[in-house]
Amino acid sequence: NNAGVVRGAPFWEHDPVADIEATMRVNTLAPMWLTRAVLPSMMADTTRPKRILNIASAAGTLANPNMSVYAASKWALIGWSESLRLELSRLGHGHVAVTTFCPSFISTGMFAGARGPLLTPIMRPTQATRAAWNGMLKTTPLVTKPWTVKLAMALRGVLPTRAWDAVADRVF
Repeated sequence: NNAGVVRGAPFWEHDPVADIEATMRVNTLAPMWLTRAVLPSMMADTTRPKRILNIASAAGTLANPNMSVYAASKWALIGWSESLRLELSRLGHGHVAVTTFCPSFISTGMFAGARGPLLTPIMRPTQATRAAWNGMLKTTPLVTKPWTVKLAMALRGVLPTRAWDAVADRVF
């Protein structure tokens, strides 16, 4: 499930339908609908392992000024993916694994002109694809790339909110 649209602007400048609803439909609901369509047959066929790979974003792990709608859509995708993974496991469908990939910037044109946070390289599509694919094959629940994504998540988890805001504003 690799869907994504992004429109950067302060939240109040987003059009409710063309920006907010469209972003949520593409980035969050489309992967849910697609998975819902194929999941029953994946669950029923226990002859070999099955994999669901959801492409979220590092933007879904932290607050992002001027990207609130995009961040919300990817936060929702991460939360749904993690919940689905646990539901499948706990209800006896362990042969269906869910991996969520949370990359930072990838040079696909979607974020043309953007610069990555400090020490965060813009990944090539082949690097991102390899990381997502390998994580999926290993049934890794959450794959983050590059390493600075996990660092930012850890710092956000341990720093007081105002301290994180100051660090994130200057570094991430």
